[in-house]
Order: sequence, then structure tokens, then C-alpha cells
Amino acid sequence: MSLFRLLSVLLSGGLALACASSSAPAPAKQDVLAHMADEVIVPRYQAAAETLNQLQAALRALCAQADLTHLASARSAWRDARGAWMRVQAMTFGPATARRSRSLVAWHPIDPERIERALQTREAVTPEDVREYFAATQRGLGTIEYLIFQDDGAVLSHVGSAEAVHCPYLTSVGDAAAQEMQAVLAQWTGAEPGAAAYADAFKGSAPSSLLDDAAIAEAVRTMVFLSRALIDMQLGAALGVADGAPDPAALPIGLGRHAVADMRNQVLGLQDLYLGAPGAEDEALGLSALIRTLSPEADAGVRAGFRDALTALAALAEPAPDILWEDPQPAENAYAHLKTLQRGLNTDVVSLLGVSVGFADTDGDSG
Repeated sequence: MSLFRLLSVLLSGGLALACASSSAPAPAKQDVLAHMADEVIVPRYQAAAETLNQLQAALRALCAQADLTHLASARSAWRDARGAWMRVQAMTFGPATARRSRSLVAWHPIDPERIERALQTREAVTPEDVREYFAATQRGLGTIEYLIFQDDGAVLSHVGSAEAVHCPYLTSVGDAAAQEMQAVLAQWTGAEPGAAAYADAFKGSAPSSLLDDAAIAEAVRTMVFLSRALIDMQLGAALGVADGAPDPAALPIGLGRHAVADMRNQVLGLQDLYLGAPGAEDEALGLSALIRTLSPEADAGVRAGFRDALTALAALAEPAPDILWEDPQPAENAYAHLKTLQRGLNTDVVSLLGVSVGFADTDGDSG
């Protein structure tokens, strides 16, 4: 055999081995959906339900003993519950959307005037009152924030008063939110009496299931809407990107000063769906598993988009309610990285998975 032919055989064999080793078989869509449901979505709803229960316990403890220690605990529990709720935003398709859970858990914006009117005119408040007679702007995490993040002395005076209705209102709002999240979790897991688990329908293992492509489209469209709401309607509008007129009110800063934490948790929720449960990067079974078999370059770009966006958000300090950012450069940098991530999700992921996204998919409830 000539030297030229020998080299040709060796090179072709090496290329064949390299191609074989780099082209992993595409995962089945049902495997991806099962992983997303069982390892990502249900655990995130369990975390949200658990933190809301812990918040409710902290509120009851505050009302039983109105002091700075219990107030600090209630505020910490509120931040945990808020963080868990924000992280599950990328997964609010299915039961949470059908039930309009946001209206009980975390509607935005709240209406302080209606909250104050309820405090002044009602002699009692129950969880049933909150669910049946109160507007979305008078309940949920935003209302709890309004009631416990005011001046320390004022909060303790109100919750420590036997005559005031603050504590019944506060604990009833907490009860309603916790019960709603527990109901959503029950629908996902099948714990609701007489109902099939939505997780089984989502991953295609129930008699009445979503088609694989329909389930994937549900997840992708929710990601598209969330990225638009977070990046364009909130951070971009707050910075005045579109019209040069910054609008701090577009970003839900709140008395608890949680705007940056909200953004970070929402991006982490998007990443949860894309990468799947924590593990080896090349074994991730989120949407990334489908994208990387179609376009390794697109998958690498989206992964880098998440890393860069989260790094940029980590550099941001929480803005005060009356001042957006005295130095907007870090926020503008975060916005730029978030836009890069958004383009990866809204173009590469959408087109590679063949998902149709219309204007209706980028409209939704406030929250």
C-alpha cells in the first residue's frame, strides 16, 4: 500500500471515529418532557409551596409576638417565597395559567388605597374573604410586602394591636396564597382527588396527553413571553431603551427592594427549563438536549447567554424605590446580555424546535 493511500485510510478512519464520537443520538422528546416534569417543574412547584407555607408560619408567629426578631423572620420568609415564585414563572403553563394563580399569589401592581380601605372598614378578614371578595390588587405577596416592609415601628404597632384587623388580613392573604400554590402542585402531581396528574399529560404518559410537540411548544412559548416581559417591558422600559425616557415604575422594585433578585430568579427559572436538573452539561435533559442535536452552535450560544446574563445581574445592586440606578452602566450591561439571551431563545430555540409564536403568546397577566 502506498504511503498516500495509507495516510488516506488513516485520516478517513480518524474522521469517521471523530464524527461518531461527537454525534450523540438525539434524545426522545418524551424523555426530555419526563425529565422536565419530574426533575424540574414539580420540584420547583414544591419549593414554591413549601416557602409559602413557611411564610405563613412566620406571619402567624409575628402576629403572636410582635417584635423585631419575628418581623425580621417574616421578611426573610417573604423573600424566600418571592424568590421561589419568581423562579417558577417560566413554568406557569398548565394549572397555574388555567387557575389564574397569579391573582392570588403575586399580582402586580397592588393597590395600596384599596388595601388601606379594607383595613379601615373591615372588622374581620378570612381566607375565604380574600379569595371571594378581594381584588387581585389587594392580595398575594405584594400585599404582604406592603404590610410588613413599612417602618418597623408602624408594622409592629399594627400587628401587635388587638383591635386592628392587620393580622387577620395579613394571615388570610398568606393562607390564600399558600393554599393556591398547594392546589397547583396537587394538579401537577395528581394529589387532587379525582384528577389526573398534569405532569403525566405533559410528558405523554396519561391516556389523555398533550402531543410531544404541543407540550414542548407550551414550555417554549412561556419562555418567550417571560423573556419579553422581563427584558423589554420591565428592565428595558425602566432604562428607557426604546424611547430614551426611563420609567422606574416599569420595574417592580417594591418596599422589599427585590427587583434584581426577581430578575435573577426568573432567568434561573428559564435556565432550569433549558438545561434541566443540575448534572453534567453534556447530559442535560432540558430543552438543551433537543437543541444541541440540531445545532451544537445554537446550544452553546444559549448556554453562554445564560452564563453572561446571570454574571451581569450578579453585578447589580438592588435599587431603592425612589432611585433606579445612579450609575446605569451595570444595568445597561445586564440589559445587553439579557437581549443576547433573548435572541437565542426567541430565534434559535423557537425556529429549531418549530414552535409558532404569535402576538397572543407575548401577552398575559401582570405579575
